[in-house]
Amino acid sequence: MAMSSSIDLSGTTYCVLSGASQGIGRAIAVEVAKLLGPKSVILLLARNKDQLAITAALCESDNVSVVYESIDLSKASPRQMHDVIVRSLKGRSVSDFAASIIFHNVGSLGNLSIDTAQMENVPELREYYDLNVFNVIALNTQFLKIFDEIEDRLVIVNITSLCAIKPMSGMAYYCSGKAAREMYFKVLAEEKKHVRVLNYSPGPVETAMIDYVLAEAVNENLREVFTSFKNQGTLLKPEVTAQKCVRVLQAGKFSPAEHVDYFDDE
Repeated sequence: MAMSSSIDLSGTTYCVLSGASQGIGRAIAVEVAKLLGPKSVILLLARNKDQLAITAALCESDNVSVVYESIDLSKASPRQMHDVIVRSLKGRSVSDFAASIIFHNVGSLGNLSIDTAQMENVPELREYYDLNVFNVIALNTQFLKIFDEIEDRLVIVNITSLCAIKPMSGMAYYCSGKAAREMYFKVLAEEKKHVRVLNYSPGPVETAMIDYVLAEAVNENLREVFTSFKNQGTLLKPEVTAQKCVRVLQAGKFSPAEHVDYFDDE
């Protein structure tokens, strides 16, 4: 796959997606499932099994075998992550797949009820980084290990945020986690020249996260920003940003681990 070439998911494709139970994760799963060719496999990961089942039902087609497993990615061991991918392959060889893609969508906002200058709860910070950074890296490593022999057919998509590159008052957990995660993928792309890596920033999306910010944030500026998003109707529907993500992927014009935002020109 040349670096500037388009990405074709219309063959037999393997896809794994974290944070697949709701919002952007669910929307991406549905959009990707429409593209996949015969004998493709989608593995959906999240904690909430009932919501995963709903996502799975939305992805079902004659071409796609949908597998979903409830897993807490803040606590899962590398071994558990490895095993969940291997189980989803159901004995098939990785070389059966024309392309294999992973979407790292799992994420949380962190503690919004404390000022940045007052942050000192290291166990809480550690838990935040376990889910949002460390175990994203661990899951990605298992994916790379398992699909090692077809490295030139691999695609990695990190769902990032404008907050990875622009500080946002009241969101030190989220901004620092997104920045660390994005930089990991940039370094990986430097080293793994054959693997296609994209950092996709979905823009302000209408999800449960918005309500969480309005309920929890102590920072006035942050509350104002999100209140205006909500009142002005500028929030994007998950389907809309998922469609853009898929278009960016298919076009394949992004440079290694480029940060591509919903609002960037195509």
